[in-house]
Amino acid sequence: MGERLAACVNRLAGISSTYRWQGAVITDSEELLVIKTTAGRFDALKARLLALHPYEVPELIAVPATHGHGAYLDWVRSSCID
Repeated sequence: MGERLAACVNRLAGISSTYRWQGAVITDSEELLVIKTTAGRFDALKARLLALHPYEVPELIAVPATHGHGAYLDWVRSSCID
C-alpha cells in the first residue's frame, strides 16, 4: 500500500484451482486477489506483482471498469498516484 499502486485489495481465500502445468494436471489451493487500481498504475502494479509472485506464470489480468459508482471511482483514482 505504501507504493500507492492500488486503492484496495480483496483477498478471497479457499480457492481450489485445477490447471495444466508442464504436462501434468494439478489441483492446488490458491488465494484470489481483486486489486483496484487505475489504468495509469497498471504497468507499475504488474511489474511489482511479477517480482513478488512465487509462480513462474501467475494469473494477472485487467478487467476494465466501464461503469461504476462515481464517488467510488473517484476514491480509487485519488488513492493511486498516476
